[in-house]
Amino acid sequence: MRFPLRLSAALLKTKLSTLLAGSSPIFHVTPGENGLARVKSTSAPIVWIGGEESLLHPEIGRLANDLLEEGRHVFLHTDGYSLRQRIHAFRPGSRLFLTLQFAGLEEAHNRAIGRPDAFRRSLEGIRAAKLSGFLVAAHVTVTSETDPCEIGELIECLDSKDVDGFIVSSVGQTATVQNAALSEILADARAMIRCSRWENFSRLLEDSYSGAVPVRAPEKVPAPGEGAYEEGD
Repeated sequence: MRFPLRLSAALLKTKLSTLLAGSSPIFHVTPGENGLARVKSTSAPIVWIGGEESLLHPEIGRLANDLLEEGRHVFLHTDGYSLRQRIHAFRPGSRLFLTLQFAGLEEAHNRAIGRPDAFRRSLEGIRAAKLSGFLVAAHVTVTSETDPCEIGELIECLDSKDVDGFIVSSVGQTATVQNAALSEILADARAMIRCSRWENFSRLLEDSYSGAVPVRAPEKVPAPGEGAYEEGD
C-alpha cells in the first residue's frame, strides 16, 4: 500500500497557501445541482463527494468525471452496497479513489447499514473495482464505542483485498478533551494503517468536516422502509 505520488505532490503544493488562508485542501461536495460550480470556486486539490449515499444519484458519474477533467483528485464516498451495479458510470484513473465506508467487521457493518448482506456486497464492490482498474480506499469510521481490536482485524481483512489506501475518521464527531475515548481510539486505529501519509490524510479529512455535510455515522440504522436501495445483482 503506497500513497500516490501525484496526490502527495498536490498536498505539498497547496500546504503553505491553505495554512495561510486557514482553509482545507479537501473540499466537500454532495451530488446535486451546482456541485461543479461550487468546486470551481475553490482551489482545493482534493474533492470529497459525500453526504447521503452518492451512488443513488443518477448524475454521480458525470459529476465525478467533470471534476477529474478539472484536474482535481476525487474521493467518491459510498457505503459500497450498490457499487458493483454502478461501476460502469465511472472511468478508472490515477486521481479517482472509490472510497468505501466500513463501520466494522461483518456483523457491525451490517448493523450500521441496516442490511444483512451489506458487508458481503461491499467486498464484492471492492473486487469488481479492482478488476476494472480502479483505485480503492477503505474509509474506516469509528465512534467512542468502537473496539480497536475489531478495527485491527478489519484492516487486515481489507488489506488482503488489495485496497490502495486506508482512511480512519470519526465522520465529523468531535474528538476533544471532553471525548478523550474517541481521540484515543482514533489514534490507535490510525496507527494500524502503517502508512504515515494515509494517517495524515485521515487527520486532514477529520479537520475538513467542519461546515461539511458528514457521511452517515456508523450508529445510524435506517428505520423499516427507509432508504432507496434496490435489490438485485
